[in-house]
Amino acid sequence: MAIDERMDDVDFRILALMRDGLSDATIGRRLSRGHRTIQRRICHMMDSLGVSGRFALGLKVAELNLLAGQDGAVTAHARELTGLQR
Repeated sequence: MAIDERMDDVDFRILALMRDGLSDATIGRRLSRGHRTIQRRICHMMDSLGVSGRFALGLKVAELNLLAGQDGAVTAHARELTGLQR
């Protein structure tokens, strides 16, 4: 399993908002993106992490400790895995 290097800060913000229980439509509004764009990005993350559902995506994100703290900041571990710059 490898995290796709194309995951970016928007993907991590989507994951943090999903963790907070927001719907795809609400996430889209918060990030000024379309509902379908959010759904496509979530599907891409599921493919990248090798999981087949949203629940499994959440478990994998938790297992890999990709999100930190309450604010959804990207962890150093996630930055290393994805090659993100500060």
